[in-house]
Amino acid sequence: MASHFARRTLVHGTPSVQRLPQHLIDFASTLAEKRRARFLTARSLLADLMLRVYGITQLPELTQSLCGRPCFVDRDLPDFSLAYAGNIIGVLLAEEGGRAGLGMEIIRAHSRQTQEQYLRDLSSGEKAWINAQNDPSEAALQLWSMRKSLLKLTGIEDVSSDSLRLHPASGRLRSLRFPDIQAISDVDPLMIWSCALSPGSERLHLWEYDEEKHWTRLQEIQINRPEMGQRVLRLTSLPQERVLQS
Repeated sequence: MASHFARRTLVHGTPSVQRLPQHLIDFASTLAEKRRARFLTARSLLADLMLRVYGITQLPELTQSLCGRPCFVDRDLPDFSLAYAGNIIGVLLAEEGGRAGLGMEIIRAHSRQTQEQYLRDLSSGEKAWINAQNDPSEAALQLWSMRKSLLKLTGIEDVSSDSLRLHPASGRLRSLRFPDIQAISDVDPLMIWSCALSPGSERLHLWEYDEEKHWTRLQEIQINRPEMGQRVLRLTSLPQERVLQS
């Protein structure tokens, strides 16, 4: 099973909306200018990714899940997740019935006060791992991005929820709501991204889409490889029996 992570930079002006249904365009017209551009760009990127992967020419009808996430009305269509970081729009698409959660953060974009807030919501084990890294601030942001991606997948709104625990030193995580999930995160020059996925996802395709409607394949990650790079962090669920005992 493969998943696809595509991103594009938000540019000035209205994005192409030719693959969007009219009711989405009409709704976007009620939004403030900045939010409207982000709303349309994200859904246009999703539409273009659906065309590339599945050959679907217009974005299928959307609704919202119980936790407020956008999703397709047709449950046979793939799960997806949207994320924003600065002027970068991201879409994660999971194939073959898998689930998806995407988190993105701009490096060095947060105040010291915000970083301290992140640390308050982390466990002692997470903090110990962070302090052992070469760049603790970057490591804290990477864990925060990973937590956000997992919460999007599981539908949990509380970022400090005890139902989700990360154990980066051992490469494990524990989720009471979804006891069998995984997450992979990497650090780009300007951005940290994290993709939370179902365990059956073995490949992650990274794409960039530009304003000229050109696709660039950035990377294909074999998720189960033991060594994926110095700044790549992958966490997998604790075995089921250990989850029940914890």
